Amino acid sequence: MDDAWADLPMLLTVDEAARLLRVGRSHAYNQTTLYFETSGIDGIPAIRIGGVIRVPAHALHELITTGRLVQLIDHSPSIATAPPARTRARRTADRAQLSLLSSD
Repeated sequence: MDDAWADLPMLLTVDEAARLLRVGRSHAYNQTTLYFETSGIDGIPAIRIGGVIRVPAHALHELITTGRLVQLIDHSPSIATAPPARTRARRTADRAQLSLLSSD
């Protein structure tokens, strides 16, 4: 990597990646979402750490300098994925249904 890239942290925020790519923040977030949705086939390479999205500097460097997309997502079927966390909207709907039952 170039000296300028060596000074960057290993993991960038989506905002930092957007500035390096010279694109808007919303577009960068849309592209990281696309990366997750396509299992690393399209978009900006990113990883999730809890509820935080980070862009590995080495993967962004590869994308910018060669146009190749680094696949950070494992496609092997042996990896069990955790079920998605229940959302606040779902819990609200559950409470509304419970309140209907208890109004007798």
